Amino acid sequence: MTTEHLKSLDHAKLGLSIEPVHVRLITSASDLYTWQALPEKAHLFKKHLSKQSISAYRELCREVGVTFEAVHSSDSGDRSVSGFSTTIEKLKIEKHTLYTEVEDLKEQLAKAMQIKVAAEEEAQRLQVMLSSSKVEKQIMQQNLQSLTNMVDYLRSAAVIAAKEFLHKIELQIRLESPGA
Repeated sequence: MTTEHLKSLDHAKLGLSIEPVHVRLITSASDLYTWQALPEKAHLFKKHLSKQSISAYRELCREVGVTFEAVHSSDSGDRSVSGFSTTIEKLKIEKHTLYTEVEDLKEQLAKAMQIKVAAEEEAQRLQVMLSSSKVEKQIMQQNLQSLTNMVDYLRSAAVIAAKEFLHKIELQIRLESPGA
């Protein structure tokens, strides 16, 4: 590991300075620091630095501060240490919370979509009813006009028939009257 990659052991982070030559992957009780790693990176800390492969060196350089970090040895058993593992736990909790919120929002969206579809179907049904009612109204207006015309015709015919009837009655009365 390079000096740049060992910044997790610097004075600002742990309150102590360790020369790169004194960095150990397998620490002892006398070391001032220990490693805290995610379970999938624990294999990196089972061999001494000098026994690691090139790929392990690359992995150590790439993952320092990401999947493992140095912590003060007095803090190694204390889970309240604010290090990357604590941050990861907080992020996992936050992820779960956000996932739950997303699922709730998905459910709300699904319900809203159902309501929207139902409203659109109802609007379409009402539109069909309105169109049907307009057609029925138009037919009724045509029927009313036809009936009005028929009533007018029948009224005229009745008036003419009544006048003719009256005229015939008058003639009949004149013919039957003795003085005619």
